[in-house]
Amino acid sequence: MDAELLRDIVFLSLLLVFIMLGVVGVLQIKIYKYKHRIYFIRRDRERCNEILYSAKDGSFSFVYPDQKVKDPQKGIKEKCSRRLAVLLALKDGTAASFEQVCEAFYKEDARLLKKYVSLLQHEGKRFEDMLRLKNSERYICVYGSRINGADNNLYCDIVWFRDVTAETSKIADLAAEKMAVEDSRKQLEQMIDGLDYPLWLRDENLNLVAVNKKYLEFAGAQNKTEVLTNGLEIRNGKGEVVAAALAAAAQKSKKQQKKGVNIVRGGRLFNFELRENPYYTGDSLDKIGTVGYLVDNTALEKAKRNFKINQNNHLEILGALGTAFAIFDDRSKLYFYNTSFKNLWHLDNDFLEKAPSYLQFLETIRESKMLPPVPDVKNYKQEEMTVFSGLLETKEDLLHLPDGRTIRRLRTPHPNGVIFAFEDVSDRLATMRRLNDLTSMQQNILDNLNDSVIIFEPNQRLKFYNKSYLKLWSLEFDKLQDEPKLDEVIGLQKLFFSNVDDWPAFKKSIMENIMAGRHFSLLRDDNKNLAVSPLIFYDGSVMVTYTVK
Repeated sequence: MDAELLRDIVFLSLLLVFIMLGVVGVLQIKIYKYKHRIYFIRRDRERCNEILYSAKDGSFSFVYPDQKVKDPQKGIKEKCSRRLAVLLALKDGTAASFEQVCEAFYKEDARLLKKYVSLLQHEGKRFEDMLRLKNSERYICVYGSRINGADNNLYCDIVWFRDVTAETSKIADLAAEKMAVEDSRKQLEQMIDGLDYPLWLRDENLNLVAVNKKYLEFAGAQNKTEVLTNGLEIRNGKGEVVAAALAAAAQKSKKQQKKGVNIVRGGRLFNFELRENPYYTGDSLDKIGTVGYLVDNTALEKAKRNFKINQNNHLEILGALGTAFAIFDDRSKLYFYNTSFKNLWHLDNDFLEKAPSYLQFLETIRESKMLPPVPDVKNYKQEEMTVFSGLLETKEDLLHLPDGRTIRRLRTPHPNGVIFAFEDVSDRLATMRRLNDLTSMQQNILDNLNDSVIIFEPNQRLKFYNKSYLKLWSLEFDKLQDEPKLDEVIGLQKLFFSNVDDWPAFKKSIMENIMAGRHFSLLRDDNKNLAVSPLIFYDGSVMVTYTVK
């Protein structure tokens, strides 16, 4: 019995040991599994924290006790992220309180932030605003939200902080740029509205997209919206649209198109020039719109008509004059000539009626031996042609023809080209030569006289004097070159009468005696006694002779 009892006891003990070992093993496995789960939970939490800390935005969290279990925490736990501590330069780092966070902002902004957080904690109300850091130009965007679990358990309230200084500056720059663009647009619109002719813009579909104020008058519209909404076009007196077809032609040809149109305004007929200019819309070279406008040509057309009438009258007058006239147009073709021109150069009607060029005219008179002799004909012709491109004012020259005649030529700009005027001045030049010869002979006679002689014209200006006069009064040649008047000539004699007390009265007396033709005497400082003999000619000229007694 004792042996069996002992065996049973041993068996039960071993069984109990095995059972205990099994329980311990199971517990060890469960403990391992729990530790494994806790490890991954902690690792995930650390990862989440690191992800949160590495975020661009700083955060401040208000963590609440768990409402589903008996959380040992008695109150709300505050957590400051590393990014927020750096962003706001908090001296306590991540251990900083919410009060320290608020102190980083200006007083009014701090008060506003506290009010936002209070509403978030008590009412769960989200917020977002822009605050400015104290003693800094940095702007912080602050926004708060509540975080709940899937079971609606309140986890925490979190406030995010983001430095938006660069973005704010960019937004400010864009706002300023937008304002500048808007100002420029308004100025451009005012400038366009200030034009005294209608102006409009079409898109690639040739629909009106912009017009100026003047357009409203021509379209009979009250405002621009009415024009653009209804596509109101300007019409002529017959009610026909004036610009649409021309705009289509400009778009198709990609070139400016223009034409004249007549429009009735206020019961009067006006003539306008309509223009449509193509342009590329946007960045596409396939989309072409047009810019159109009307220019009032009424006064211009009237002026053209009057000019044509005056020009015809002018040409009729030129045709009747004895001076030879010809007009060569801007292509150097003969545009007009009178009979005197034909006769002067001995030209036949057939040649003139073919409207020859100026070069053909030169060649014809050269063949007739009436062109002045030149060493290089080709170079001469090239120089002659320059008047059609560079003549800005009247030019005058003399042509010495082989037959002995001298032709005075005038070339002057004309709206249609260049006017040529030719005048035979051979007789006039011969007369002038004879007159010059006579004058020269008279001067030689005077210079050979022993007496001093001066001659004045009827207007009392000096005309002649001889060398004896210059020597008598010790005068330089240039003193008398500008034809001085009588009183000036007498004034040059003052140096020889220093003893005269009243020179003006003395000078006046001399002039009165000369103009009256009375003979008188003058006693100079050098004791020379001069007999002054004035002689008045039939035309009013006066000759004064000075003879030393």
